[in-house]
Amino acid sequence: MKPVKLVTAFAVLTLVGLFLMPTSLETAVAQSSNADFDITLDHVALSVPDIGQSIAWYGEMFGFKEVRRGGQPNSMQTALIQRGDIRIELFQVPGAAPLPESRRNPSEDFRTHGVKHFAFRVKDVRTVLAELQAKGVKVVFELHDYPGAAFAFVSDNAGNAVELIQYKTQ
Repeated sequence: MKPVKLVTAFAVLTLVGLFLMPTSLETAVAQSSNADFDITLDHVALSVPDIGQSIAWYGEMFGFKEVRRGGQPNSMQTALIQRGDIRIELFQVPGAAPLPESRRNPSEDFRTHGVKHFAFRVKDVRTVLAELQAKGVKVVFELHDYPGAAFAFVSDNAGNAVELIQYKTQ
């Protein structure tokens, strides 16, 4: 088996195992902690080549709204976009290197350390995927449908991987 296919197969099997985890076990894992404090995810940060285009893209494709925009003395631009409790912080830095081609493919990206993607939980992944494809969004990892969950990956306007996931009731 080729290394890329092996990595893809391992990643898919790992994800399937996580999605099939019984709810009681998920609760037990979430409650067992050595840290004596609560946490919630605050935001995801993305470096993008054109902040205005990314604000427009996330607005058009997922309904995000711009909350604030700022700049730094070094010409870095920042923006915060939000939809409900989901916030994304965008950065545009002059001279930043583009996202390497290997980072645009979720199967290959597992071979590089670092954050791999972020995910939006949706109620009907097929419907959302069809709507996004109709708007021209590129699918970078086709829909996988398992008993516990169905998921696919799309690419944002800067090439970042965004997972769409639907958890199924057991």
